[in-house]
Amino acid sequence: MTITGIDIRLIYINYTSEHSIEGDIPFTGEPVITQMSRSSFETNVKRYSMQEDTRDRFLELIDRYNITDWVGRIPAPPELLDSKSFKELVFITLKYDDGTSHKITFREGPENIGKEAAVEFKKLFYAVTNDENMISEEKAYPTLKECREIREDHGPVVAIETSFFSMGMMYGSNQTVTQTVEKVPGHDGEVLVTVEKKAGNKPDIARDSKTITSDIFGKVQEISDRENLPGWDYAAIDPSIPVDRSMMPLDYSSSSSITITYDDSLITGVPCVRRTIGESACKLGGKEVDRMLSEMVSECVAESGINVAMPQPSFIPVAVTPPGTEGGSQPMMGFWGMMQAQEAAAKTGNNETGATTDTADTAPNEPWTCSNCGQTGVTGKFCYNCGYPKNNNKS
Repeated sequence: MTITGIDIRLIYINYTSEHSIEGDIPFTGEPVITQMSRSSFETNVKRYSMQEDTRDRFLELIDRYNITDWVGRIPAPPELLDSKSFKELVFITLKYDDGTSHKITFREGPENIGKEAAVEFKKLFYAVTNDENMISEEKAYPTLKECREIREDHGPVVAIETSFFSMGMMYGSNQTVTQTVEKVPGHDGEVLVTVEKKAGNKPDIARDSKTITSDIFGKVQEISDRENLPGWDYAAIDPSIPVDRSMMPLDYSSSSSITITYDDSLITGVPCVRRTIGESACKLGGKEVDRMLSEMVSECVAESGINVAMPQPSFIPVAVTPPGTEGGSQPMMGFWGMMQAQEAAAKTGNNETGATTDTADTAPNEPWTCSNCGQTGVTGKFCYNCGYPKNNNKS
């Protein structure tokens, strides 16, 4: 068989985040190298003209380290990453003319040889993708269909988390609800359920945890494998596509996400790799999967019997006149107004009772009970549990 190209993947990891660079280096066809830089925030694509000696330089490295002899070998376990470390990994995939491919982790051979070879392949990749050879550069916005085709090796699912955030016009009206279900190490079928709630800008968090028996992770694993959920982390909406904002509220905002944690200890040495299903993935067609996963987490919370009350913050509703509109225009709230409110609060040394300047309304927003789902202690304009609006509330 003849090698027709190499795919190279560089991964830069710390304990909370990950960034990868992928390169497609063809030995036949159009002499163009494609480099794709991926993170949960953005995807950048660069194309480079391939020099005449690029193919020979990569083949020389393959021969120097006898890489083809490593094909089929079981790689040694990776070094585990601790919470304060940074890790850099290199993988290559050899592509053959019969359509097959073989992944090399550089742990198949002697440790010192593998590490040296990984460094040499990385150095050569950066050498052939320097700015002088760049043809084009653009941002990419992967659709959900494209994300399902982004294949990454991951270990078993060990945790799932749902998070909801809402914020009204009043400074300090923000609320966050996080529900987490984690595997209990060494106890098959047992999971730890944790609910956290935070209101306003105070550091206090209401929290409770309980251990229950559940088969949730078998179900989540099946969905993750079927839908290729790790790839959903890269979904993005093209900002050039027009969006109808006529029905969007101007005095309220909210966001939600689901984060799945994989134990990649035997793949990259990282025991907690997090992948998020955000609103972009949902808007691109992933709402049904989002709904199923959210319901599974909610069922675990209900079974645990956890009932955490939302902490009661002090609110600072502030009306601020924008610069240059004194005397005629109405007061404006929003991002600019909230910034002014924060500055005013800082200058007057607000205490926990919500004391403000003379321009602020000191009356706190009364909590209410949602008539749709029964959630108590809601203080925003919408229920943070189900999204039901306060104006339609019967209680």
